[in-house]
Parts: sequence; C-alpha cells; structure tokens
Amino acid sequence: MTDTPDLSVDDIRTLVRAQPDIVTGDAELLGLVRSALSSEGVVDLAGRQRAKLETELSRTRASNAALIELSKANLAAQAQCHGAVLAVLEAENLTALDRKLDGRVAGALSVDKVRVLIEGCRPLEDGRSIIGCAPELVGSLIGSKAERLGPVDHRFADAVFGEQGPGLRSEALVRMDVGSHAAALCLGARDEAAFTPDMGADLLHFFARVLERRISPWLKA
Repeated sequence: MTDTPDLSVDDIRTLVRAQPDIVTGDAELLGLVRSALSSEGVVDLAGRQRAKLETELSRTRASNAALIELSKANLAAQAQCHGAVLAVLEAENLTALDRKLDGRVAGALSVDKVRVLIEGCRPLEDGRSIIGCAPELVGSLIGSKAERLGPVDHRFADAVFGEQGPGLRSEALVRMDVGSHAAALCLGARDEAAFTPDMGADLLHFFARVLERRISPWLKA
C-alpha cells in the first residue's frame, strides 16, 4: 500500500486553485461546501439574494394584479359612460332628454339620481332631471373648482336632488355652461362609496360636455 503524503492546508488550497474542477466536478463535494457555507455563523449570500428576488417577484405580481383590476374598472366606467351618451343622443327634444336622464341614464351610470341644474331659468314646466335653480347655487355647491366628488352635502341635498336627497350618501357635481347659464351635472347615489374625492372625473366631464351641446340649442329655442 502506497503511503499518502500529508498535505497542509496551504497545499490543499494551492491544489484546488490550480484544479477547481476537483470541487466543481464532484457533486457530493460541492454540496458539502454549499452546506458548510449555509451553516450558522456564515453569511448565506445566495440565500439572501434568492429571498430578495422572491420578495420582488411577489411585489411585481401584486402590482400586475392591481393594474389588471384598475384596467377592468376603467373599461367598465367607459362602457357606462358610452351607454349614457347613447341615451342622450337618442332624445328628440328636451322633454325626452329629461325623462331619459331620470331613467335610462341613471341606470346606465349606476346611480340613483341624475339632475342638471341650470341657474336663472326654468327649462321645463314639469322637469324631473333638467331643472332651474337659484343664481349662484352652482358656486355654493362646487366652489371655484370644476367638480366635487364625495359625501352628499346635506345642506343642499333637497335643492339638488329633490325628495330623494335625504336618502343619498355620495354625489358627483360637475360644472357646466348651458346656453350662457351656469349649470351643474349632479349625480347622487345611496352607496357612500360610489363617489369619493380621490376618483378621477374625466368621464364625468366628457358626459357633461355632451349634455351642454344637447341642451343649449333647445334652451334657446
């Protein structure tokens, strides 16, 4: 039997550096090295990196899920607005538009009450949704802003929504200009979460502009 010369730590280190495949080519030996590196008291850099990547992956998945839900909500809101606009375009006169706002448009927008308040005039004798209001009421409702979304201001609930006002919990008010009269598109809902201050109002403004163009010619007639 041939005697095996004793190797010092320096000899082993030199040998492995010269022939790294001694370790990398031996799966069992490589596993032992990895196990030793992961033992208590030794920083597991690979494990930390893996945990970091897993955390980032979870965050990315959560962000993607949130974006998908937001996209679905935006598409649903667009579809609601399109349905409301089509109903408005179908009206053959101001009275028909008034009735559509009170029925089909309110349903399309998933709200309980739709009203257009027009300062200083009385557009219809028996209007349900397109009604006149006192001068400067729009300013009192919205202030200097273009819109206001949030809880119903119960100081004006009756004036804005009529007998349904006390039962409504949230509202969206959008400033309008109808035939040189200050006006406002008013949407009211029993659901307190239907309209909140952090919601975007782009589609509401678009719908208000459509109503302006439909109502103004009839108001002058």
